[in-house]
Amino acid sequence: MPPLPSHRRLPSVPLESGEFTEVVLRGRLTDPDGPGRLMSKVETFVGHRVGASRWIMLTDRRLLVVAPFPREGDWFDVVFDRREVTASRGIKHGDVITVELSTPHGRQVLRVPARLRTEAGRFIRALRR
Repeated sequence: MPPLPSHRRLPSVPLESGEFTEVVLRGRLTDPDGPGRLMSKVETFVGHRVGASRWIMLTDRRLLVVAPFPREGDWFDVVFDRREVTASRGIKHGDVITVELSTPHGRQVLRVPARLRTEAGRFIRALRR
């Protein structure tokens, strides 16, 4: 059986022609009214990330959440047009920074480790332009 791909490095995902990556984060994007709401509340209360996280890429055109085990033709779990996404300022809860996003599918919450504060700030500033 082949070994599972490494999650420590961003897999080489295909982007559209002329598209480039601005910010790459390792975190979790969840719908606060969906199945991830319980985990979101636990992480906010405890102040630590619980469970797995995903690669989140902000390009000059799109916001992408890379699939946990990407395969040819099935690279992304979530794809939003960048022009339709806005971000609020990040709030720190212990070792977790939460950023509320307004998307075409409603409100979403991005949670990243506090050690990625500078990347989270770049992510927020990029979405506010």
